Amino acid sequence: MGGRAAAQRIRKAIALVNAVADGAGDEDLTPTEIAEAIRDCLELREIEQGSNVRKYLGEALDATSDGMPADFVAMTLYAALGALGESGSEV
Repeated sequence: MGGRAAAQRIRKAIALVNAVADGAGDEDLTPTEIAEAIRDCLELREIEQGSNVRKYLGEALDATSDGMPADFVAMTLYAALGALGESGSEV
């Protein structure tokens, strides 16, 4: 069950970033809101310290803070999602 919660939260962050990349929607999403969604993922206990999942989430957070394009942040989050699946967790 824990892997599913982590995957769901990462997918939510990806959806936010994709909304920014597509320019769709009435609401303006700020980098702060995207960073908050990524931090929510990092707070999950089922994502092991030192794992590739945490590494990619940290890189996505740094990229957001550095003002990198939304598609770059999304690709990093997809890498985290892939690493979550590779770790043997239920996705």
